[in-house]
Amino acid sequence: NEYERPIVTPDMGSSYEMIGNREIWGPEGYNGEGMVVAIIDTGIDPGHPDMKITDLEKAKIKEADLAGKDLPGKYYTEKVPYGYNYFDRNHTILDKDPAPHGMHVAGTVAANGKIKGVAPEAQLLAMKVFSNDPDFPSTYDDVYMAAIEDAIKLGVDVVNMSLGASASFYIPDNPMDKMITGARESGV
Repeated sequence: NEYERPIVTPDMGSSYEMIGNREIWGPEGYNGEGMVVAIIDTGIDPGHPDMKITDLEKAKIKEADLAGKDLPGKYYTEKVPYGYNYFDRNHTILDKDPAPHGMHVAGTVAANGKIKGVAPEAQLLAMKVFSNDPDFPSTYDDVYMAAIEDAIKLGVDVVNMSLGASASFYIPDNPMDKMITGARESGV
């Protein structure tokens, strides 16, 4: 299946009101510590000032954890300990689109600075599945599946794929469905 690049004009100033993330923090103080979320999307800026972790001791993935793993990506920061561009097959994980959907999603999930995401202390994996080449505005199941497979190898707790309306279909027993079902059954 083919998926078109998501287009968004980010407005993080009021998104928390729409998703209600402050309510889940509640008196228990849930903030995502020790959790890892794979953002399978258009890219993440690991150097953004809101992409940080407060207590590095509670981070689930450390740089040393990547040693010896058969993965194409590399370590970036404590907040974004792994990333790879699965479409272009390189280490350019920053979205070059003027409206960066992946960064918008990453901020909604785990921004930890001026903006606070749902789980501000969670780590994020930058699993970029769209090309930086404007001649390739779409991506495909096989690219998504490679990113999901590596996310599972890294022990993620959550996989986020904002596929949009182009994914509003279900085909039983296709490879993507089997992979997502398998991830879910393994605890993701």
